[in-house]
Amino acid sequence: MIIVRQLVKPEQFITFTCNPKWLEIKSALNPGEQACDHPDLSCRVFKLKFTALMDIIWKRKILGTVKAHTATIEFQKRGLPYAHILFIMDREHKPITPAIIDEIVNNLKFQIEIRIHRSTK
Repeated sequence: MIIVRQLVKPEQFITFTCNPKWLEIKSALNPGEQACDHPDLSCRVFKLKFTALMDIIWKRKILGTVKAHTATIEFQKRGLPYAHILFIMDREHKPITPAIIDEIVNNLKFQIEIRIHRSTK
């Protein structure tokens, strides 16, 4: 609440969820095992991808200039982590139309996939 009081309401809300079908998780499991059987593995892969996401957003400024952000990481009942991330954008980089938002989402998905695959090789 202090962020909203000092700045403005967040413009971007991203939910980032661990996917038990990610290649990095599936390749490390033995036959018959599930991702929820190895929370250490799921959390480690999630952390790597979450860090890559935040790097892309902050350093490459794919959403534009971010003035502030806050993130909360929680766990689902089956043990997989997920994050809720709020971004307050600079006035010049606030998305105005749905077409701009769609372009941002598609570009973000592509950047994350490229970044993750390069860092795991």
